Amino acid sequence: MIGRIGRWIEDRAHLSDLWRSQMVEYKVPKNLTFPYAFGIMALVAFAIQVISGIFLTMYYQPDVNRAFDSVNYTIMKEVPFMWLIRQVHAAGANFFLAVVYLHIFTGIYYNAYKKPRELTWIVGWLIYFVLLTTALTGYLLPWGQLSYWGMVVTAEIPTSIDSAPIIGELKIGETISLWMKGGYEIGQITLGRFFGLHIWLLPLILLVLVSLHLYLVRAAGISNPEGVEIDKKKEGVPFHPYITLKEGAYVMGYLAVFFFFVFFHMSHFLPADNYDPADPFKTPAHIAPEWYLLAYYTIFRSIPDKFLGFVAFNLVLLLLLLLPFLDFSPIRSARKRPLFLVMFIVLVISSMALTVLGTMPPTPTNAMLGLLFTAGLFSFFLALPIISLVEWGWYKARGGSQT
Repeated sequence: MIGRIGRWIEDRAHLSDLWRSQMVEYKVPKNLTFPYAFGIMALVAFAIQVISGIFLTMYYQPDVNRAFDSVNYTIMKEVPFMWLIRQVHAAGANFFLAVVYLHIFTGIYYNAYKKPRELTWIVGWLIYFVLLTTALTGYLLPWGQLSYWGMVVTAEIPTSIDSAPIIGELKIGETISLWMKGGYEIGQITLGRFFGLHIWLLPLILLVLVSLHLYLVRAAGISNPEGVEIDKKKEGVPFHPYITLKEGAYVMGYLAVFFFFVFFHMSHFLPADNYDPADPFKTPAHIAPEWYLLAYYTIFRSIPDKFLGFVAFNLVLLLLLLLPFLDFSPIRSARKRPLFLVMFIVLVISSMALTVLGTMPPTPTNAMLGLLFTAGLFSFFLALPIISLVEWGWYKARGGSQT
């Protein structure tokens, strides 16, 4: 009976042909390294967030008078095993963003944004931006002290636009802040708006973008670590079983680490201060964004002028989007680009330092260090056109050789 149903479906859907063309006959470079697995890890993390989020939505109440209790009592204590789903979702958000950051740095190192993959990079940037917005909207939903006051601070950041000499008179920043909050203070409208964005609109956009990103990866092919394009018909190895088995092992390792934190170290993802209900009249001692926004936060607060700080951290996002057009060198992969490798190391060190500084008090020394590493971050993007021109000279001198 099962066999007949399977044949009936196969005659109409031709799933075996799809499997053969997309998995068995699809060729990839045979020297793919471990960092290439961050893409599939991100996909698994996305699936975990969607599934766990669906279960949480069944019991969460987007009401300022009930949200906190629905999370900390109904979900965490009353419904069997929902505490596990909540912890999986909370830890999963952090792991998802961590893997995405590693995926981004891997793409930069291997120059995976170069022709013909510029569109793949742009769609990947859109995924990153929407993911940050999704995480930001979800951060408010528990309606705890840190959630509430973290959003208070975040909603005030756009008002720094109004400190600009000319455009400040238009009150654009205040308008954006009011739109985010749905009024002059964070309340029921804010919570309802963020709930709708977090569980419906933004995940739908992410699903479309992730699907498009996967299609573009397949259409353009996976980049070679050595920076040399392969002949898909003559070179490379079949994606299945060579890559699927290798990446499957990496995913199992990822899940092992993930569930280790879920069961034994959830304090990293559910801070104690957020177990207190939101109180508009009691400000916590230390308010800082989540770790995945700390680098931008450090850039913003390190620059004395609020408007310039706002422009600076948004400019980083813009430069990241424009990376394929800033780096027009014919040589691919940092393995063969010593100047690029030096600047890539500067980028990594600056990003990590800015993240760490974001956890520290805003002292004059930390502000100075923040400016220093902000300059290091921008130097990477500003150096790319210069490095590209130099490498074009090397490329022509070697007769068009990558080595």
